[in-house]
Amino acid sequence: EGPGEAAGRSGHRLILTSDGLTSGGLKAEFRRMLGTSPENLSMWYIPTALIYEGGSAALASRMAQGIGREFKLGKVEVIDPEHVRGNDLRERVDGLGKVGVVWAEMGNTYALRHHLRESGGDELVRKLMDKGAVYVGSSAGSIVAGRTVQMAFWKDWDDRSADGTINVNWEDPSIARGLDIAGGRSIFPHANGRYANKSWQDQQAQRHGHTDHEVVKLADGEGFVIDGDKAYPVV
Repeated sequence: EGPGEAAGRSGHRLILTSDGLTSGGLKAEFRRMLGTSPENLSMWYIPTALIYEGGSAALASRMAQGIGREFKLGKVEVIDPEHVRGNDLRERVDGLGKVGVVWAEMGNTYALRHHLRESGGDELVRKLMDKGAVYVGSSAGSIVAGRTVQMAFWKDWDDRSADGTINVNWEDPSIARGLDIAGGRSIFPHANGRYANKSWQDQQAQRHGHTDHEVVKLADGEGFVIDGDKAYPVV
């Protein structure tokens, strides 16, 4: 049994989406997971992928605050593990109090994966989830939650060097390993149009060596919920 299989049965809670909580069904799932007193919970919003997709820090702040207002969260903080690392990152996250949400935003998959790993963010995310935090992934954030970030190879939209700032071999399965908090699954977002074609998806899985585990395909507007030992699609 690998860590991914264990993660799916550990009581962890995730909402993995293609493009955020864009449907009534996904929002309802999130509210259910937050419980009756969301004002007592904090959210760690991770903007790294968004920044490397051309988003500004101001945009990240607006997006995070918008989520906080919509779902009545008590405290929201944008903390980028590219710039806040190690003990500093632990202290900032500890300062949030009771973290109910870890939100990993859309953007450059490789930047998010690299900086979470290098900063010690991986361990912090897992510890927060062990304590009950809900992990919400949007696009890149969903891919990073999965078994391998090589899902980004399928469409090959993202710059693997993150604007020349990262120099690692993403072809190496150990480097491309995701957080693996989705029960051993990998996540393929934006499965729209030709990317929704099963034969195309099967070709990509064969080409990149991803036939050995489940790949959850999500079109925009769709999500996949993991709630302890339950796992199911939501639209």
